[in-house]
Amino acid sequence: MPATNGHNKALLALLGCMLVGGVVLYLYTPESLQIPRCPFLQLTGWQCPGCGSMRGIHALLHGDLGRVLQLNVLLIPGLIYFVLLVLLELTRPHSLRAERLYRSFSGRTASWIIFAIIVAWGIGRNLI
Repeated sequence: MPATNGHNKALLALLGCMLVGGVVLYLYTPESLQIPRCPFLQLTGWQCPGCGSMRGIHALLHGDLGRVLQLNVLLIPGLIYFVLLVLLELTRPHSLRAERLYRSFSGRTASWIIFAIIVAWGIGRNLI
């Protein structure tokens, strides 16, 4: 199914917001920004699967891969997966192979696998 003009605008708006957020995280440390702490962490004392991601993106933008892995191991694979889906989304109107790959990586089975990985990481990071 070809992407609509509105769909492309929404995707470009999302990428634009991510670019602005990336610039802000490059220029400022997350601790210096007035961003609320994770509500799950505040309520339970446990880290959620996404805890450390903002500080991890800051570290990634400054080239500190070791720090990224200390903060959130799933951040780099998650970003790679996200970039892959965006690239497939952009190319699938022009390529049948991209369409098939997009359906494989964004289908029901893939969604359940990703959900299971996130839940396992959320539990595992608090037990270790």
